[in-house]
Amino acid sequence: MGSTGAVIMGFFAGMFCILALGPAIGWTNPLFLIPIAILGLIILRVIALSRRGSANFATARAESVIMWSSIGEGIAIPIVVTALVLLGHHDLILPGIAVVVGLHFLPMAYAIPFRAFYAVAAGLLIAATTGFLLPQPTGSEVAGVAAAVALWIASFTALSRESRALASRP
Repeated sequence: MGSTGAVIMGFFAGMFCILALGPAIGWTNPLFLIPIAILGLIILRVIALSRRGSANFATARAESVIMWSSIGEGIAIPIVVTALVLLGHHDLILPGIAVVVGLHFLPMAYAIPFRAFYAVAAGLLIAATTGFLLPQPTGSEVAGVAAAVALWIASFTALSRESRALASRP
């Protein structure tokens, strides 16, 4: 998982953060520039790394696992959101999404291999569990911000891994 994954994780981290805090601090709050700025930093780092080449870590098998894991995530998120809405638990949508996103990292951690993804999965699942257990809306706010932090850390970790790989080339 390299630059592309870092941008994807950075984008979804920003979405978790904005969706978690929007109802609490207002949708026009200038604090929402922070997740956008973090994504900008990630993109700038990706541009800088791309000038040094590409470090492809994924085998054909890993690419297949990434694809199927992402497809599963893309199918599971709407199912979880729909189920929570139908059950009258709109307030648990962010923790529910965090569960799905966390679980989707497990097969990728094994297949790529990128052991840091086990930590990301754990972080997301802990964030989700905390979000389910705390009273709402605080639980969803905590789950969303914690999920964002886990994904930002994963994004910068992936960029660091790619940078080290590129630096070790002759």
